[in-house]
Amino acid sequence: MWVLAKTDFKMRYHASILGYVWAVLKPLLIFLILNFVFSHVFGRGRGIENYSLQLITGIVVWTYFNEGTNLGLTSLLSKSNILTKIYFPRWIIVISSTINSTLIFFMNIFILVAFYIYYNVYPSITEILFSFVYILLTYGLIVTFSFFAAPLYLRFRDLKQIWEVILQGLFFAAPIIYPLYVMPAQYHKYILLNPMGIIIHYLKVTLIEDRLPNLSNHLLFFILLALFFIASLVFFKITSKKAAEYV
Repeated sequence: MWVLAKTDFKMRYHASILGYVWAVLKPLLIFLILNFVFSHVFGRGRGIENYSLQLITGIVVWTYFNEGTNLGLTSLLSKSNILTKIYFPRWIIVISSTINSTLIFFMNIFILVAFYIYYNVYPSITEILFSFVYILLTYGLIVTFSFFAAPLYLRFRDLKQIWEVILQGLFFAAPIIYPLYVMPAQYHKYILLNPMGIIIHYLKVTLIEDRLPNLSNHLLFFILLALFFIASLVFFKITSKKAAEYV
C-alpha cells in the first residue's frame, strides 16, 4: 500500500518542470485569484476579520477533499494494469490513493503555517490538536466516498464528469469564499447540510476565531459518517470481486 502511494506521488509530477512544487503551488494560485477578486474587485472581503487567512484555510482543506475524492474515484481503473494480473485485496489500491492525496495535503500545511505566522495568528496546542479531528473527518469522507465510487466508476465512466459538477456545487455551498456568519441566518442550516461545509466552518472557528466547538454538537455527523463508512466497506467488498472484468 505504501509502495503504491509513493509511486503514484512520484509519477504524478514526474514529467512536469516544477515537479513537487505544484503540490503547494496549485492551492496557492487559487487563493491568490479568489483573494484578489473578493477582497479588491468586489470588496466583499473587506471588513471581515482575517479574511485572507479564512480563505486560504478553506481552500487547502477543500483541495484535500477535491484531490482525494477524484483520486479515489479513479483508483481502481488507474491500476488496471496490475488489477488484471495479480490478485491482492482491492481495498489496498483505494487506500493507497487516499494516502497519496494526504501526502499532498501535509505539504500544503506548510502554506497554512506560513500564512498564520504572517498574519500573527497563533492557535494554541489544544486548538491545533482539536483541528485534527476535522482533518480526520475529511479523510473519513474521502475514504467512504472512494469505497462507494471506485467500483462504480469501472462500470459507469460518466461518474467522473458528474462528480466534477457536484464538486463545483459543493465548493460554492461551503463557507470557503465567505465566512458562515456573513450569510443570511436562514441559509445556515442548508449550508451545513454539506459535510465539507461543517468541517471547514468549524475548522476556521477553531484555528482563527479562538473558540473550541462542542464536539457533542457533531454527534449526528459522527454517527452518520460511521454508518456510511461501514456501508461503503460492505458495498466495496461485494462489488470489487468482479472489478477485473470491467477494466
